[in-house]
Amino acid sequence: MPLLHRPVTVHAWEDIVFAHWRHDPESLAALVPPGTRPDVVDGSAWAGLSAYVFRETRVPPFPPSGRLGSMTEVTIEILTVDDRGRRGVAYRTVDTANVPAIVAAHALLGVPYTFAHARARRRGDTIAHHSVRHPARARALHPVRWLRARPGGAVQPRHAATVRVVAGDVVDSPLAAELTTRQGIHARLLAQTLFWQRQHPPLTVRSARLERLDGDLPDAVGMSGLFDREPDSLLVVDGTTVRYAWGDVVR
Repeated sequence: MPLLHRPVTVHAWEDIVFAHWRHDPESLAALVPPGTRPDVVDGSAWAGLSAYVFRETRVPPFPPSGRLGSMTEVTIEILTVDDRGRRGVAYRTVDTANVPAIVAAHALLGVPYTFAHARARRRGDTIAHHSVRHPARARALHPVRWLRARPGGAVQPRHAATVRVVAGDVVDSPLAAELTTRQGIHARLLAQTLFWQRQHPPLTVRSARLERLDGDLPDAVGMSGLFDREPDSLLVVDGTTVRYAWGDVVR
C-alpha cells in the first residue's frame, strides 16, 4: 500500500525470521493498545517473534547515515487491526543494542525498545538471531519503567531469546502474506495510540525449518509460554527495504 505521507525513515532489512503462533483473540486482547484489537487471520489471532538485521538507515532527505551502522532487532509482537481496518503489528518489545534507536523510539514513536546484546549470523540458508538483555543498561535507559517493574531494586532477570532456522522454498500463500506484510505499527505514546505506516516492495517469502527456539523473553512482556511449542508458521525473507511514515492518532 502506498504511503500517505513522505517517509520518516527508510531501512534495509536482511535475514528476517518470522515465527508466529495461533491464539484465541481474547487471550491477547489486554496486550494490544487501546483502539486496536488482535487481528484474526485464518481463524486465529497471532502472536510472534520477528528478528532481522538493519544494514542501512536513512532519514529523508538526508543520505544514509553510517553512524547508525548495522544492528540486530529481536521482537515479540501481536498482529493488530484498528476500527478503520488497518492491519498492523503491536510490539511488546524490540530488543536491540542500538542506544540512539532506543531513545528515539521511546521519545518519538512510542515503540517499546529495550537494550539488549543482540546479534545475528547467517551461513548459507541457516539464519540465527540471539538477544540477551543487559540489566544495568536497561535500568540506566529506562529508570522510571525499571522502578515500576522492580520495586525495591530487585535484580532484573537477563531475559533472552534465540532462534535458528534453515530457509527453504518460496511460499506464495495468503496466510504467509498476511503474517509478513502489515500496513503499519500500532504504538502507545503519551496516552494516545498512534498508527505508523509501513511500506515495502512485495516480499519473496520462504518456508523455514526450525533448528532452535528458546529463551524467556516472552516472560518479560506478559506472554509466558509463547515458546513452549513450535510455531504454527515459520517464514524467512532474505531482504527488503522498509519505509515508515506518519499515519495518525487512533485513539
